[in-house]
Amino acid sequence: MSEKSSFERVINTQLEALGRRNNDEEKLKSFTPEERELILRRKRILSSVVYFIGKDFDMPVELNDPGAGWHWDFKENIVRTDPKDLLEKPESFSRFVMGHEAGHRRISRTGFIPLETWQQPGFAFLMNAIEDPRDNNFVADGYPQFKEDLDSGYEWAEQMERQSSERAQSKLGYQPRFKQAGYEYIKQWYREISGQEENISEGLPDEVKDAVKNTLESARDSWWTYPSKKEADESEENIIKYAYASYKITHEKIWPEIQKLIEKDMEDQKMQEFMKDMEQDKMENGESASGGLPQDMKDRLTPEEQEELEKAIDGAIDKAKQEQKKDVQNSSLPEHGANKGIAPGTSEGEASPEQKENEEQGEGAGKPMPIDMGSLSDGLKKKIKDFIDGLPEDKKKELSEKAEKELGEFSKEVANDLQGKMTENPEAKAERENKEREEAKNKSTEENDDESSEPKPSKHDLPTKEGEDVRRFRDQIEKELKKDANIYEQKRREVLPIIDKLENDLREIFVKRRAGQWDTGFKYGKRIDIKKRIQEKAKGVSAVESKSWQKKEAPGERDYAITILNDLSGSMEGLKIDMDFKAKIVLAEVLNKLSIKCEILGFNDRIYEYQKFEQPMSNDIRENMGGMIDEVSDYTGGRASYNDDGWALTQASERLAKIKANQKFLIVLSDGEPVDSPQHSGSEYDLSAVVEKITKNTDQKLIGLGILTNSVSDYYPNYIEDVGLEEMIGKLADLIRDVVVNYDKF
Repeated sequence: MSEKSSFERVINTQLEALGRRNNDEEKLKSFTPEERELILRRKRILSSVVYFIGKDFDMPVELNDPGAGWHWDFKENIVRTDPKDLLEKPESFSRFVMGHEAGHRRISRTGFIPLETWQQPGFAFLMNAIEDPRDNNFVADGYPQFKEDLDSGYEWAEQMERQSSERAQSKLGYQPRFKQAGYEYIKQWYREISGQEENISEGLPDEVKDAVKNTLESARDSWWTYPSKKEADESEENIIKYAYASYKITHEKIWPEIQKLIEKDMEDQKMQEFMKDMEQDKMENGESASGGLPQDMKDRLTPEEQEELEKAIDGAIDKAKQEQKKDVQNSSLPEHGANKGIAPGTSEGEASPEQKENEEQGEGAGKPMPIDMGSLSDGLKKKIKDFIDGLPEDKKKELSEKAEKELGEFSKEVANDLQGKMTENPEAKAERENKEREEAKNKSTEENDDESSEPKPSKHDLPTKEGEDVRRFRDQIEKELKKDANIYEQKRREVLPIIDKLENDLREIFVKRRAGQWDTGFKYGKRIDIKKRIQEKAKGVSAVESKSWQKKEAPGERDYAITILNDLSGSMEGLKIDMDFKAKIVLAEVLNKLSIKCEILGFNDRIYEYQKFEQPMSNDIRENMGGMIDEVSDYTGGRASYNDDGWALTQASERLAKIKANQKFLIVLSDGEPVDSPQHSGSEYDLSAVVEKITKNTDQKLIGLGILTNSVSDYYPNYIEDVGLEEMIGKLADLIRDVVVNYDKF
């Protein structure tokens, strides 16, 4: 895009913003003229930051209601800022926040992260804790003014940490280790960019210190892996490439250590849920035999430990009562506006009889509050943990579910604190798309209702020969009926060890080959090669002439796209489809966990879509795959009678050609010779001719895997023939390893 056209877009955007002036004036009614002028001036500065750092010239910046905070409206692509923040906080602070968020808009990409990975407790928080420094580094490199505001940014991070610590104490009763580790990475980043030595904060639990020490170098690698301003301006592909490389470092090198901390946090949370149950029991039953501490728990504790635990529970109960009373009193206050919320027979500000009764009840039982874990001795906590370990399995399962729910909710909250407001994470994207689908569905239903008075054609009005649209609609209905998540989950459990092994093998290959290493020999860069600089000093090379600076190489990890095309003709019935289905589960789970682009298709005389490219693994996909087994025994309209290899291969190749990837593989699984259906029997679908055409005219690598047959050797340039049923899963797993490691041999 030319500089002129970019400038024109900025001007147009500013003119559109002028059209919102009335809205701004409405939001600024409560401010003095001098305050309004200052707010609007700072807003204009922030608008320019969004445009020139975020490179989104169509994103307007509006004022929000005073005190309502600020947020990004994804659907409308509008930033709304809080006028109180613009007025009360230093200009450097507001400039940093907007520059930081515009940086997220520019380089933060998470669409390739599987939704299941993102939703694991603690993962989104970790990603954001590493992504924030990465974002800051990018903006500071490309926009020097931003460097002057980094101190304000660190103060912002400290403020968020204080807030999250208060939330943790209030919601959980302790400080989760994963949260402490995440903020420690941010502190270490700040020490690094401000020229301070590495120094892990005192007061952290030993396991948190160890986790951070073990992964800090990987964290540095991750937050220094970002595109230069020039690379980001060149293409979106560059931006995604760096984002993906950074994510892989975080996921493969840091996340496993943080998971260990989360496991310890989960044990603490189970203990907390157990004590909350005792608290609830005591709130409801007082000091009766069934209230307070269970007798078998008392038997394990010394009198001092009993007193210690009961004191902690009583403290939580007192806090619960105070919160209950506060809630009741708040609900008793009349709403703003004339006589709103005032009960008949009462004056303004006076509680109604019902509200007074509620306030009196506020002295009673309320929702249990978390016990302050810090008030318990280590010896007592160990005895409680040992007691929980000895509980019946159903009770332990109940505690685990409660713990996972509480910790999951908390981790989501603290992740949202750090989440870039001008980016959309996988979970938010999925929620938005589901909402849009639901709205479209409701709209369609309304339109159908409006037309309900029109006569509907009977089945006798349809053409005798079934049209393609009608057939596709019928296929979709039948596909929905065949969904089966239970069979998928049942088979997945059977092959879980194979899934784990293949994932670990491939992950290790990717880690060893991870690109973006530090390249030395530059006059400027992101960090100094100490050894080279020492050598230069010995040779008398001045700092001006030094070439000891290092830059991060652009990620060069191979970009794969893999299509699995599966024979679903009738000859696959029985053990064949059972073993074949398990093999598909292994591939689907592993490729998705490794964020490798894949498409899983089935065919007989038609194409069955199980997972499309760019579609994250989900329960819907698993349900669809659960219906795969039934397809081989469905002869409706001829279906399973045919094996349209040539036509299906053509369709799959055309789909694969549309995907951007450096290395493309099309793997066909079949148990016999082609058997063309009447609609796909033309010479253009001759399998040999199709294979030759794809091999010569595309960059796709074709591989045939013959299930108890040698026929694949007659058609495919690369093949594995006569694969037995028991070895099918292993053979397919080995093939994927080969695909990843030895692309050039195919």
